[in-house]
Amino acid sequence: MTLALEEKKQKVEETRVTAEAAVSALVADFRGISVTELTDMRKQAREAGVQLQVVRNTLARLAFEGTVHECLQSSLKGPSIIAYSNEDPGAGARLVRAIKRSGVSLDVRAISVAGTLQTGDDLDKVASLPTCDEALARLMSVMRGPVAKLAQVLNAVPTKLVRTLAAVRQSLQSDE
Repeated sequence: MTLALEEKKQKVEETRVTAEAAVSALVADFRGISVTELTDMRKQAREAGVQLQVVRNTLARLAFEGTVHECLQSSLKGPSIIAYSNEDPGAGARLVRAIKRSGVSLDVRAISVAGTLQTGDDLDKVASLPTCDEALARLMSVMRGPVAKLAQVLNAVPTKLVRTLAAVRQSLQSDE
């Protein structure tokens, strides 16, 4: 189905807006996927906060120009599906990894995380990126460690003093 020039311009602009808002984008070849598998994939994507888009490669190349995901232009060949994640950089990769594990054949061509190009082989590495909450929890545990150690050290000084005084008192009482 051919698109009129105005429709193409609108599609390019929609794709550009989506790409600019996304923290990460993933390009995959979806040949061999049935309609039901694609429908299930879209449902899972909505639940995961990932936006899936099938757009013509030439229009996607135009849309990616000047965005942080411009590095994906060379990977737009053949039938492509693009997964955008607006908040969690690893959400799209986790979704695709889960779909691949369920037996659906998806060939990940490239992943862009904040403008850094990753190959399809780096899917597991990108999918293992922590979510925002997980990253904050790790940061807080790292920050909590030295503070807790300092509190233990500061508490140890008066504790040792009290124990020493108790031992001296006990030895004086035993001498009497």
